[in-house]
Amino acid sequence: MNTKSLSKHYGTLSAAERLSLLMAAGARGDDVEHARVVAADPWETWRVPDTFGRALAFLAVFGQHRMERLELAALFFKTSALADSATEPLATRLRDAARLYGYLVRVHGEAWDQFCAAEQLDPGVCETVAPGNATLEVADDEATACGFTDAEAREYVQRSGNAEHRLKTAQSLVAELSSALKFIINKL
Repeated sequence: MNTKSLSKHYGTLSAAERLSLLMAAGARGDDVEHARVVAADPWETWRVPDTFGRALAFLAVFGQHRMERLELAALFFKTSALADSATEPLATRLRDAARLYGYLVRVHGEAWDQFCAAEQLDPGVCETVAPGNATLEVADDEATACGFTDAEAREYVQRSGNAEHRLKTAQSLVAELSSALKFIINKL
């Protein structure tokens, strides 16, 4: 039996079962199957405040950015630990990589603060209650102490021969966050 034949029965599935099918179709890039499942979904009407969509978009952007910051913190800590246990010349290369991760940890934090300021939101509201806050506080402190400065990060990227790769800055990250927020709001 093919999926077109199965789709006739999608209406009898529970919302959880249809969500599973939606996610599977999305993961494999099957737009046709995704559309079939959506077409079988019953529709509900909800009344929400006009800030709901914007708040939902903000939470989605926050969640993605938070995961990226936690990943950078983990890479910063891991690379620092590897540098401490390595011998030269690898230790120097790892220390530089750790310092670059430290720079990225720092600018991601700065970008979040700037993004929230532009959106007239308190950055601490989500930061203090979300998982990983203690880890990010330690990472921010260590990154400030031993991560590359902006100038050192630019010089390192040029020296390493990766000058064609664009070094992220707080300003470029704010632009990415703002763009993501607008994109999600426009899709709602």
